[in-house]
Amino acid sequence: MKKVKCLLCPRGCELKEGERGNCRSRMNMGGKLQTLVHGKPCAVHADPIEKKPFYHFLPGSLSYSLATAGCNLHCLYCQNWEISQSNPEDTVNMDMSPEQVVQGAIENNCRSIACTYSEPIIFFEYAADIAKEARKNNILNVWVTAGYINQKPLEEACGFLDAIKVDFKGITEDFYQNVTRGSIGPVMNAIKLIKEKGIWLEI
Repeated sequence: MKKVKCLLCPRGCELKEGERGNCRSRMNMGGKLQTLVHGKPCAVHADPIEKKPFYHFLPGSLSYSLATAGCNLHCLYCQNWEISQSNPEDTVNMDMSPEQVVQGAIENNCRSIACTYSEPIIFFEYAADIAKEARKNNILNVWVTAGYINQKPLEEACGFLDAIKVDFKGITEDFYQNVTRGSIGPVMNAIKLIKEKGIWLEI
């Protein structure tokens, strides 16, 4: 069976049949790269948007916030490690279609939906489908992300997002390598691209 390569983030995981990516949420299944977390959030809450934290975007409003298991960074200080560093089968998940997520936002009087807590990059397809459904209902879409993403998927995300909060971890390459197990360069490039695309950006 052929290998597949994930193009979402700079790790560029090349996976044999049955192997998972570094993020734990994507697998080579039958020669195709498949997400293991679409429609399976492990955390869903209606939070003040300031908790994300967004301080200048829709202040005083609620944001319907969700996450799936997994992350493509491995920060030594992660406060949500129980979900970000877990396999999807090891978390308590809900079955929620994008339509159900949007309905939850409406029922909780949320003006936005936030992909947060872990890393929206690794549940990209689910986040994209939620965003498209939210747009139909005049609900805004925001991400809280570490920004460790390749240019092409980020450009796609900018097409359906209204605001992005980049959780910038540190200012040196050594810090990123030693503390997050990632690299600073792609994050800096992501910040520049988001700004160039005119998406609301907070850091």
